[in-house]
Amino acid sequence: MGAFSRICSIVALSAVVLQAEGASLRNRGTAAAPLELAAKPSAHTAALTQYYGVVHVGTPAQEFRVVFDTQSGQLILPSAKCDDGACKSHHSFASTNSKSAIQIGWADDPTKAIADGEDRDTKSLLLMSADVSGEFVRDKICVGAEGKICGEADFVTLLEENDEPFAALVFDGVMGMSQTSPDAKEFNVMQSLLGKRKAGSSMFGFYFAATSTGSELVVGGFRKERTSEELFWVPISEPGSWQIHIEDITVDGKAANLCAKGGCTAAVDTGSSLVMAPGMLLGRIMSQIDPGDDCSRKLPKIGFVVKGPDNKKMVMELHGEDYLEHSEEGCEFLLASAPSVGKGPGLILGYPFLRRYYSVFDHGESRIGFALANHGELKKTAALANDAVAVPLVGLRA
Repeated sequence: MGAFSRICSIVALSAVVLQAEGASLRNRGTAAAPLELAAKPSAHTAALTQYYGVVHVGTPAQEFRVVFDTQSGQLILPSAKCDDGACKSHHSFASTNSKSAIQIGWADDPTKAIADGEDRDTKSLLLMSADVSGEFVRDKICVGAEGKICGEADFVTLLEENDEPFAALVFDGVMGMSQTSPDAKEFNVMQSLLGKRKAGSSMFGFYFAATSTGSELVVGGFRKERTSEELFWVPISEPGSWQIHIEDITVDGKAANLCAKGGCTAAVDTGSSLVMAPGMLLGRIMSQIDPGDDCSRKLPKIGFVVKGPDNKKMVMELHGEDYLEHSEEGCEFLLASAPSVGKGPGLILGYPFLRRYYSVFDHGESRIGFALANHGELKKTAALANDAVAVPLVGLRA
């Protein structure tokens, strides 16, 4: 999960560090080594943006601020049982205050309630390099201002959180939006929310603004006014994930031949602050980028070639202003090195990519639609179709 970020050297490194021991949430990015670049203009920490919104859990509803993460598959919140200062400084889930809460003892028996005092499993997690643990609860989870889209799912409530780094975080937890969960299917929130909806409404769309306000998650559809062109649909390359196949990478419109014959894989990651690639691949891209000592030179476009089901191709390009940020101290690249995973070089398409391209994740058809985002002011918006709901997102600079 890309909800926590830091910078190493000139290259920004997304500290994506939500990993359950044994298999829950995977660690995406902590092993990435910084790429040392000679003659680059700056090496200080950049201010990165993370986006969070609100979900409601339980009966009556308890409100939580969460990062919506397409590369993890379950909901994780602090528990009211947690006495640590980090838990106390956030909204924590009080299961005793919810009439619909069910205490679950074991991940492999995800719907069986247990009584007080019965044996139960403890879920061990590695969170930001800190060992934490939690227990399982099953309850009602809703999105949207009026709780229009709800489902029942199992989730993890943390019993401990270290002050560093959790006490300083503005958001409370993480809501995984993957198509699968590392535990039983009953832990998968998106299956609970969208699994029974009709075709065309079992999807969600993300719009990320460059400012702190205006970003939005739409669940149950997408907002057409935020697209500047028709959606280009790309099939999922790995069942149960939000990964796509990249045919090749281009630099200023020219094929760079970086993905070899088998192509690259790319995780479309709404929890990552950066665009990431294996070190050698990123190094070859960076060798063609020189912002100059004063960061004023024109930068090349970096493109990702994708293919739709009808074999039509689309090149989704990042402009220089997408992957290089300017500040009073110089400039910072929003690119990072990461270990290669899966089949072919593995890329992570985070916020720099997602701010340029409105992205629609179709849970029912296992595909992702992309369109250039419309960042203009919307004077009027049409009502969302199919009883979809909008969740405003707050962009936090950290």
